Amino acid sequence: MKTKVLFILLSVLFIMPMNAMPHKRHRHKVKAKIISSNYKMNTRSPLFFDLTADETDDNLIITFQSVLEEADITVTDKNGNVVATEFKTSIYEGKTVNIPAPKTYFYTVEITSPTIDVTGEITLEEI
Repeated sequence: MKTKVLFILLSVLFIMPMNAMPHKRHRHKVKAKIISSNYKMNTRSPLFFDLTADETDDNLIITFQSVLEEADITVTDKNGNVVATEFKTSIYEGKTVNIPAPKTYFYTVEITSPTIDVTGEITLEEI
C-alpha cells in the first residue's frame, strides 16, 4: 500500500509535469557578444555586463545577465531599423527583451546608462 501511494505521489509530482512542459522549437543557433563597453564612472568593484540571446517559437529573446539602473535599451537590425526600445528602465538579472518574428540577423544592442555604455551584437552561430 505504501509503495502504491509513493508511486502515485511520484508520478503526480515529477512525471506528469515533465510531460506537460511545452515544447519550444529552435530554428537557429544564436550568438550574442559584447563588442564594446565604455565606463563613465569609477566603481569600487568592476562592472561586468553580459547578455544572451535565444530564438524560440519565431521570437528572438534577449536575456540580460547583469544589473543596471536607468538604462536605455535600443535594438536595431542590420538595416539600421529600430526593432525594440526601452527608456529609463531597470535592467535586472533575467530581464528579457522580445523581438517577434526576426527576419534578418545581425542585430545591434545598445545600452546607455549613467554608469556604463555597452554595445553588443547578435548573430547566427555557425553550425
